[in-house]
Amino acid sequence: TPPAPPSDAKLAAEPARHDDTREQFYFVMPDRFANGDTSNDRGGLTGSRLATGYDPTDKGFYQGGDLKGLTDKLDYIKGLGTTAIWMAPIFKNQPVQGEGSNASAGYHGYWITDFTQVDPHFGTNKDLATLISKAHAKGMKVFFDVITNHTADVVDYEQKSYDYLSKGAFPYLTKDGKPFDDADYAAGGAGFPSVGAGSFPRTPVVPAAKKNAKVPSWLNDPTMYHNRGDSTYAGESTTYGDFSGLDDLWTERPEVVSGMEKIYEKWVRDFGVDGFRIDTVKHVDMEFWTQWATALDAYAAGRGRKNFFMFGEVYSADTSITSPYVTQGRLDATLDFPFQDAARSYASQGGSAKKLASVFGDDYKYTTDKANAYEQVTFLGNHDMGRIGYFLNQDNPKATDAELVKKDELANELMFLSRGNPVVYYG
Repeated sequence: TPPAPPSDAKLAAEPARHDDTREQFYFVMPDRFANGDTSNDRGGLTGSRLATGYDPTDKGFYQGGDLKGLTDKLDYIKGLGTTAIWMAPIFKNQPVQGEGSNASAGYHGYWITDFTQVDPHFGTNKDLATLISKAHAKGMKVFFDVITNHTADVVDYEQKSYDYLSKGAFPYLTKDGKPFDDADYAAGGAGFPSVGAGSFPRTPVVPAAKKNAKVPSWLNDPTMYHNRGDSTYAGESTTYGDFSGLDDLWTERPEVVSGMEKIYEKWVRDFGVDGFRIDTVKHVDMEFWTQWATALDAYAAGRGRKNFFMFGEVYSADTSITSPYVTQGRLDATLDFPFQDAARSYASQGGSAKKLASVFGDDYKYTTDKANAYEQVTFLGNHDMGRIGYFLNQDNPKATDAELVKKDELANELMFLSRGNPVVYYG
């Protein structure tokens, strides 16, 4: 006879979940938060704003915020109910990119040249250690924003043309000129072919002054990049193209996988970081994530952090696009863009609750041996798209302030009272 079905009490019991299902995140861009040390405003650089990146009169440049400023405000942040702080990337950036009126600074942190040190505009590695230990003493976790998809824009192309060239029309060539498909080697193991400068559809060149711009030094080898031109954010170029010209790492190469594992294992080893928010996840091949996340998990567990928590930015409102990075990619969660889209539709755009019902109905898609939808990281707005208040104004141009506040409260109630770890985009 079949076993009796579980009792109602058993079915209603608390579901299995580990610690990182009840965090309340506070997301902060250090440059835009608090200036605790004016001596680092120019990052130790001299000259004009195009050299230092500092210009408090221009929102595209550094404003002076730093890790000391963030440390000074920890009591304020904790007072909001925060249990975890996620900082935009704090690693050393190329201070300025672009020419003339298109020039802007790396205040946001996404143009990394040195993956081993804190950007001098934000302070020192010692300032970071102080921030983490003080946050921990107040019962708050600290999360780094990390990037494996690209570095700052240092590599140029000899052809001076940047349109994307596809693998079908322009396959990679071995050193001996034989075409090969790098995807055949993406899952790891030996045998990735030897390549040279002539292996790429776009011939990479590095200006002499920037030959050693990147740390660790393997990042200065132009054959560690895809070298196919700019991404159009569609099709194959989503993973192989340069994101607005940023040097796109050849993440199918085993040297890049192990190099990126070592970079971030060192931060886990040397600092008490509690987890990572991972940038541009859908712009990297899935095989990379399976290897990298598995390695980082094991490394952190070996250092007593069994609940090391990694969530990925998969910019899509479709759960069938976001969830595979948890099930196949082995991340713990993704930033819940499907929730954001549905919450905005319901609270701000007068939509029915159908979209929300469908998002929650898809929660089973995130279930693995180590993860489930309780770990999803929910938000209403962010530094790329704008805040919920911006959407409310956009969606309801005739609404009174009182009506907007009501809708704002509804949106926040949806986020704070449903499953997942909510993010407050600072304030």
